Amino acid sequence: MFTLRALPPADGNVLLAAYHDGLRRHWPLGRRTVARLIAASGRSGWAASERRLLCDAVRAQGISMRDRKGLHRLLNPGAFPAEANPLKNKQLFARKAAAAGLPLPDSFTLETSDIASWLHGQSVIIAKPSYCSKGQGVVRFAKKGGRWEGAEGPIADDALRARLLAIWAAGGVIQRCLATHEALADMSPGALPTLRVVTCLDEVGTPEACALALRLSAGGGRPVDNFNAGNLVLSVDADGRCGPVWQAAPDGAPIRFDRHPLTGAPISGRPVPDLDAAVALALRAHLAFRSGFTVIGWDIGLTPDGPVLVEGNWNPGTDIMQLVSGRGLADSRLGALYCHHLRHLPPQRWQAAGAIERDARRA
Repeated sequence: MFTLRALPPADGNVLLAAYHDGLRRHWPLGRRTVARLIAASGRSGWAASERRLLCDAVRAQGISMRDRKGLHRLLNPGAFPAEANPLKNKQLFARKAAAAGLPLPDSFTLETSDIASWLHGQSVIIAKPSYCSKGQGVVRFAKKGGRWEGAEGPIADDALRARLLAIWAAGGVIQRCLATHEALADMSPGALPTLRVVTCLDEVGTPEACALALRLSAGGGRPVDNFNAGNLVLSVDADGRCGPVWQAAPDGAPIRFDRHPLTGAPISGRPVPDLDAAVALALRAHLAFRSGFTVIGWDIGLTPDGPVLVEGNWNPGTDIMQLVSGRGLADSRLGALYCHHLRHLPPQRWQAAGAIERDARRA
């Protein structure tokens, strides 16, 4: 995988201008030429799916998923190599979060338990491969009548143990499947709902919660609530209540609901449980992970026992935040902080950035 940075002929908003002007000022002619060729080839800007998802007014003040990675890589120099990135290496994330005293799902660790003993005390588990995103590769297994079953049906104990140990050996994590907060059970059938909290260091270096979105399962067998997996996302208003629900249609166009499309449960206007505690947890987490990371997208699980830290993302998606807020990132507090940090980046950071950079796993 690679990070591409493009230089288009013109910028449509202040955030893109701050990003691209920094590249133009600090890059030599050869690198600027490569970046202009990338832009001319159509490898930057809005993808067709984003044009269907986001209206013209949002895109005019927004940033595309193609452009945000290069920007986030400037703001988050701790992202690569991925093996040393605690927001990409899931086992490293778990160790660092546990050391900071942050609430996490009960997890298997080879150093403290054998897999058979750990499984004996579980009824539903989730296994997540490392270095993946958007819910890719996540699998769930449940114990039914004394036997384990996965999405493909029953699985023998020795086969399950072997599969889980292979995931662990490749850097993944194996966790107890968290229960859904009872106030959200009819709003998120099939998977744990998570509150996406985007935190960014403010002008004096203190983490600030700048954007919120609640993600819900649309139902079905998938154990994830990711929007791009067909699930639901909504805004949270200043009073802590749910806004209208959005889902992408098969053609990528946004569909709006006020009720859950499967359960029929009303959603718009309902309060989000433990909202203040979830946001506080995200801010605590950023303090623990701030070295090398200016902006982080946190996934906070909303459970009967309170908020639980599920994961952090060094390259948080901008599409769902722009969709639920109805405005582009440049027209937001988060966008203002991006511009602030871009203006204060040291010249060496700009000069080290490439038009094409490999997403290295190891140093």
